[in-house]
Amino acid sequence: MNRAAPSVGIGERRSSSKGVGIEFAEHRPYRTGDDVRHLDPRVLARLGESYVRQYFVDRQLPVYVLLDGSRSMLAGSPQKYEVAAQVAQVMGFIGLAAGDRVQVGFSGDGAFRWSQPLQGPARSDLLFSWFDGLKPGGQADFGRDIERAARDMGKAAYVIVVSDWWDEGIVRALEQLDGQGHEVIGVQIAAPEEIDPSSVGTGSMLLVDDETGDELETVLDEAVLADYRTALAEFQRDLRQRLVRRGGQFFALSSAIDMKRFFLRDLRAAGVLL
Repeated sequence: MNRAAPSVGIGERRSSSKGVGIEFAEHRPYRTGDDVRHLDPRVLARLGESYVRQYFVDRQLPVYVLLDGSRSMLAGSPQKYEVAAQVAQVMGFIGLAAGDRVQVGFSGDGAFRWSQPLQGPARSDLLFSWFDGLKPGGQADFGRDIERAARDMGKAAYVIVVSDWWDEGIVRALEQLDGQGHEVIGVQIAAPEEIDPSSVGTGSMLLVDDETGDELETVLDEAVLADYRTALAEFQRDLRQRLVRRGGQFFALSSAIDMKRFFLRDLRAAGVLL
């Protein structure tokens, strides 16, 4: 990305191997998951509080946006795919506006496909029209397609993965992205009923896997719901910590998200500026 900051640690990690210039931007309070190497001991000594250093980063990394269009993304109200596609489009547009080389990969309808590489805000119409031609659903293996995409991306890119993240193969694919030195931003789009299943009621339920069609009879009660919430929170926490340790970020969103708030407040608060 070009002149992307403030972003904790990105400039320092890149400058050691790429010769990328960095410029101090500001301090912000330490948050759980931040790299402790970027704590400023002088501020701690003066104020008695932990702050991390942030930097403006002069770099030109290609931007890849990987969008999950598998069958599970058609679930939810609002539909997960519609929101995920909007997030992917805005991420791509921000990259174009910054002068970065942007390419979008889509997994859905039984195939994986790339957009053409685009650069500069004048190409935004091509980006948006490409999204209009996508057809989500059908058989798709998003984790496998991420591994396939990684073979085309080379090394040291900025990779944005937009999915519901329910496919275990996605987490495994992170190993390949890590090995190639990519910075990964994970965006999870979950339906409101996936975040809080109590909204669909309690009692005997027939659960259907959106991808495979497999059925499971179960009983939803307070104990089951409590276990589910705990498991979901642990999954999101572990995934967030994993990405942050490698210089990335993770955002867990509802498909009922306020898009303006996410882009204008949440991303900025996390120190992520494309």
